[in-house]
Amino acid sequence: MAKAPFTPGDLPLGNERINQLMFIRELIDANKKIAQYQVLLQNTKLPSHLLLNPVMLNEAVQSTKIEGTQVTLDEVLEVETKSRKNTKDIQEVLNYYHALRDGMDRLAVLPISTRLFKAMHVTLMSNDVRGSNRSPGEYRKIQNFIGPEGCSLETATYIPPQPQLVDTYMSNLEVYINDPQDQLDELIRVAIIHAQFETIHPFLDGNGRIGRILIPLYLYSKRIIDYPNFFLSEALERVKHKYYRFLNDTRYTGDWNQWIRFFLEAIILQADKNIYLINEVNKLYEHDLDLAQSLINSSGVKKLIDAFYQKPIFTVHTISSVADLPEATCRRYLSILESNRIIFSDGKQRSKTYYYYNLLDKLR
Repeated sequence: MAKAPFTPGDLPLGNERINQLMFIRELIDANKKIAQYQVLLQNTKLPSHLLLNPVMLNEAVQSTKIEGTQVTLDEVLEVETKSRKNTKDIQEVLNYYHALRDGMDRLAVLPISTRLFKAMHVTLMSNDVRGSNRSPGEYRKIQNFIGPEGCSLETATYIPPQPQLVDTYMSNLEVYINDPQDQLDELIRVAIIHAQFETIHPFLDGNGRIGRILIPLYLYSKRIIDYPNFFLSEALERVKHKYYRFLNDTRYTGDWNQWIRFFLEAIILQADKNIYLINEVNKLYEHDLDLAQSLINSSGVKKLIDAFYQKPIFTVHTISSVADLPEATCRRYLSILESNRIIFSDGKQRSKTYYYYNLLDKLR
């Protein structure tokens, strides 16, 4: 017998639904770790915006991996630099990246809202990827369901609300995001918001990815982070079956405390990883910049090293554009840096591709 479509409760949740004593230690630790990460970014030797492109691309890889798309960061960077042929799987990752950037840009003029969700969804479903024929940019008009591949409505693990109720539920979520009317910490709120978005499942496809983009956008909009660069997909992908199970438990057993504690633990795990990454990248940047400047007596070498952090896989053409240096100058500098094993290439005579493995090894 088929389950009935789920009927979510409105937000905010009643006080009786949440017992903060069950996760107070995790909440304090998560806030402390995010604050530590922000201070580190503000004082980094490497200008923090330089890392944004590869870190966002890695987020796109991890988020689409949860949906079953198996693509590596190297493959995406190679397509970006036009040294690898694109595929639909890689395009899915690139669409996620562009949807994330679209969301960041639109936050300057739009609140987190239906308009924002639909605009990001159009980008996510563009370029003929899987799901591109499933009403991009529109909330669903038909019933959907979630479960293992090949499941039916009868065997689904979750059946979202009826389609005619989606607008009402999304309106309630939008109001809560922008005017929550409760006394909860923002990290608890973002856990609730992500779960409620996934519960409503407003689109026919791409709900998980849009819901995960929502996490850094919300934290940025509330000024918990200085830039929307705190991503949870990697932490969630490691335990994706727990992620799905605890989401389902908020629906069918009403266990919000378990979900919030799990979400805070993911924040702590990711913050620790981010802090370690920034510390390691700082040391790498300082070491390789000093080494490069000892080999090449030119002010342009810093611009080139900075460009490696934006595009750790590159051709002469792409890196000269990013570094704002003539191609002939870049080619000369790259030859010296390759001779000294700072970078490596595929050895081709034409359209040579270079790899800054020192950074790639830390990002992967």
